[in-house]
Amino acid sequence: MSGLQTIINNCNGITINRRKVVGIQYTRNESPRTSLTPTYNPWRFSVQMPGSLRYNEARSLMEAIDTLDRYTPQTITFGNVSCLNWIFRYQGAMTSGQINTITVQSFTGNQLVLTGLPTVGSSTVLFEPNDLIQIGTNPYPFTSTTQILRGSGSTVTITTNRPNIISSSVVGLGITVGNACQFRVFCPNMPTYSLSPGGYQKNSSGVVVGNALINFDSEFDLYEWVGTT
Repeated sequence: MSGLQTIINNCNGITINRRKVVGIQYTRNESPRTSLTPTYNPWRFSVQMPGSLRYNEARSLMEAIDTLDRYTPQTITFGNVSCLNWIFRYQGAMTSGQINTITVQSFTGNQLVLTGLPTVGSSTVLFEPNDLIQIGTNPYPFTSTTQILRGSGSTVTITTNRPNIISSSVVGLGITVGNACQFRVFCPNMPTYSLSPGGYQKNSSGVVVGNALINFDSEFDLYEWVGTT
């Protein structure tokens, strides 16, 4: 298990930020003018950690995050974390078998066209707003911005939250949805930690042995590692 995944697994709160970069200028009469900066629109997570991690149980974690430092990316997922897997839970009505038959026909701009659709009623919901969609093994989840019904055609078109940032061909690739999707992130601030006496435990002989609680000096700011593939 990766160091950053362990952080996710043990966190007690998370803030999600994927806002676009917008510039705002004010004229002399204080009229605002806005401009949208082209961006990959990366995911950013601020992860809060409890002060209850025991040092003797987390020494491997400490080594892992010290080795990662502030520049090495790792893959994380929320699907295996019982306290967090509901955040990106798939909201549509398809089964996993039906999802596995779907492939990408095209992805231009923020228009993702899927084919290989299941044989279900035309009013069946395939995707709800905020459902994650990952293409092949590319580590960039996209979200559906609207509700997508099955319809009667052989394809559906999904307007995604950001344009296609995958440089290689995605035609024919399958998809992963919901909390099974993965994120490739790094931690540019990589908090330092201090040890406070506490969390005492007994050894196999029943003798109380010293231990410490780990206190991080800030939240873990996880930033999606974006780029062309």
